Amino acid sequence: MTQRLVRTVDGTVPQGMRVVLDVMEHAPVEPARPWLVLQERGQLLDGDDVTWFAEPGRVVRLVALSCPCSCAELTVYESGVEISRFVARLE
Repeated sequence: MTQRLVRTVDGTVPQGMRVVLDVMEHAPVEPARPWLVLQERGQLLDGDDVTWFAEPGRVVRLVALSCPCSCAELTVYESGVEISRFVARLE
């Protein structure tokens, strides 16, 4: 991963870029592109339909599993290291 930071003409961080940078800091790999960012929710949807949530000091990855029981996997990362993983049914 390169150490480039995209800035607007006025020098501020563009809308949505803060979420991307937070995810990049804590995720073990770069999320698949293209990205859709919901800045107000701290949420990034990647090209593999995986949802990432930027939280203070960590990121959370939510993956819908392809099983008949509609389960999802929730994984928490800090500085590229998996801290915890849960699988639960979505209802």
